[in-house]
Amino acid sequence: MLKIVTLPFNEKREEFEQGKLEKVLKDVQIVKYQAELVKIEGKYYWTAFVEYEKAEKAGKNSEKNNFSQNGRETKEANRNYEEYLSEEETELYKILKEWRTGEAQMLGYPPYIVASNQLLADIIKTNPKSLEELSQIKGMGKRKVRDYGEELLLILENFYDMKS
Repeated sequence: MLKIVTLPFNEKREEFEQGKLEKVLKDVQIVKYQAELVKIEGKYYWTAFVEYEKAEKAGKNSEKNNFSQNGRETKEANRNYEEYLSEEETELYKILKEWRTGEAQMLGYPPYIVASNQLLADIIKTNPKSLEELSQIKGMGKRKVRDYGEELLLILENFYDMKS
């Protein structure tokens, strides 16, 4: 079966509304997918083309290959990423958002293209010390590591040096 899902950008949360995709695909086994960023009348959308099978055909491992992340804590954190940050981490989160805004303005991109709010929170929680560790974070592909990795690591290092 094939499903096409278009996710609008949520201006308030500064991220795409992934919950719609997770809801549509929660009980299916994804065979393959392709996602494209599109701009329609000045607004951004992710359009996902998903080929899938019904869960009863997919077997036990359907959850592992789904778009939703495993673990109750992670799912809750995806919705309320700011709620699971400590006071110190929230301070760093604000610094990273300012950095992201500056990068986006320089490049002429919307901020969420540089890094989603969830990605910023995941970077903070993981606190990577190397490009290799940074590349292990979901959402930090090769290009983002190449383009932003050194700068992100420097921001983290400087922040924690100031705090100690």
